[in-house]
Amino acid sequence: MVFIGTGLAAGAIYACNGTITPDISPINNPDFHGVAIFLPEILENADSGPFPDLLKTVNKYYPEGKISISIEPVKRVYLDINNKHADFRFPIMEVSAGADNFTPYQFSKEMLGKVSFVLYSLKTKPLYKQDIINAAYLSKYTIEAPPANWGFSTNSVINLEQSLKKLNAGRIDAVLWAQEESDYIIKKFKLNQIHRAHFDDYPDLLFFSCNQRGDFVNTALSKAISAARASGELQKAYIKVHKPYQDWQP
Repeated sequence: MVFIGTGLAAGAIYACNGTITPDISPINNPDFHGVAIFLPEILENADSGPFPDLLKTVNKYYPEGKISISIEPVKRVYLDINNKHADFRFPIMEVSAGADNFTPYQFSKEMLGKVSFVLYSLKTKPLYKQDIINAAYLSKYTIEAPPANWGFSTNSVINLEQSLKKLNAGRIDAVLWAQEESDYIIKKFKLNQIHRAHFDDYPDLLFFSCNQRGDFVNTALSKAISAARASGELQKAYIKVHKPYQDWQP
């Protein structure tokens, strides 16, 4: 995992797309609030479940303050980085080293774990990673995925359930998404026209605004994540969020 933020003083140029957002909340406020998107089964509410429990584990190693979260629309989490109610946002993955050079935010110094991404395509027209890479410059396939610079053309997933149902009906070519929430939907709605293929594993990160507050929160949470990992508790909590790739077919 490569960290791009700089921690420079106000008025400096940050590596995250050269963008500095205004410091809205007090820089050294020890209590942090995060916003996240709804994820079936693993992040359905802010109080309990695999992802909230993971952050509670991190909070054990941050005695200086309280970590709280809320679930917000996709646009607010990924695009509205000036949201004054958010000290950090998640989830996001680093698809390539230095990926946040091209974003108006900075990634956490420490990853929570690694998330396995699966390429979901049609059983009648199965696709694999190399197929997508080979055809990248042709924009040959209609692929829905999280908003990120994948190196090939994608449309953003707005609602994962809808995207997978469109795929099952043959209206798009593929969906690229994290394994657990996608598999949950496939099983729940018995989407049996879908083919699964492992795509890649990515660092699972938090992200922050490019300002002094963002630097402060990043440093504090990354230190807590590191301490939780050293204790062994982070790994036990993370395996309930994301497991290594599971090889099966609907």
